[in-house]
Amino acid sequence: MHHRWSIAARPAIGLAIGVALAVSAGTAHAGDAAARRIIGFSPDGVYFAFEQYGTLDAGASASGYSEIDIIDIRTDEFVGGKPILIVDESEESTLSLDQARAQATAKAGPTLAKYAIASRGKQTASDKFTFPGEMVAYNDIPRLEQVSQKWLSPLYDETGASTIQLEQILAGSTADCSASFDDTQQGGTSGKALGFRLTLQGQDGKPFRTLHEDKAVPGSRNCPSSYSLSESYEYTPAGKPAVIVVLVQRFSQGFEGRDRRFIAVTGQLR
Repeated sequence: MHHRWSIAARPAIGLAIGVALAVSAGTAHAGDAAARRIIGFSPDGVYFAFEQYGTLDAGASASGYSEIDIIDIRTDEFVGGKPILIVDESEESTLSLDQARAQATAKAGPTLAKYAIASRGKQTASDKFTFPGEMVAYNDIPRLEQVSQKWLSPLYDETGASTIQLEQILAGSTADCSASFDDTQQGGTSGKALGFRLTLQGQDGKPFRTLHEDKAVPGSRNCPSSYSLSESYEYTPAGKPAVIVVLVQRFSQGFEGRDRRFIAVTGQLR
């Protein structure tokens, strides 16, 4: 994730709303926005890991949760086929956020040690108004969703990209996601869910590399209402091409309010 990037200027309304957002390290109610912690890369640039954590929104459980994603950058797939997730969804849950994070860290420890995943690489672009390191107060999540951007603009990087661009697309879904579309989107959405395409674009505004394009939307995304970009990272292993990670925010309807989670899209730069 190596040269310095900067986020391009945002509309004034984004600044005003972004500054007004309240962040909270306490329990979220009626919707929760996960915070993220970047763990880093393996020294050979093959693996990347990060944690997202929070407290479930009001429902059967008020459990703390922690998910550690360890990703094979060569395939953009989870090591072991799925994330490491600690959560208690029972009505009697007493699992605190600190307990969930400690258990997830312990469970992920052997894999992180096996691949020597540690803090290395560099943040190359970010939309600071997404507050990725914070559990955003529940009543501010809809505003966060509205102002979040679908592009990041680098000054210098290993990819040669002028812009990282996210486009929302329809993709197949086995879950019934009809309720996630507004009235203007209902036509032609049967059997579909909102997915996304992530591309690198040159100075001419034309895409030259597709990092990700949904063919189907997994049920674990809970029928997304929107996606946006949070940040990107690059790392260049010794004697090898750079690798890139882009963190995408996924918003969906929770038990009583909007939820925010992160998806890491990874790729090798040849």
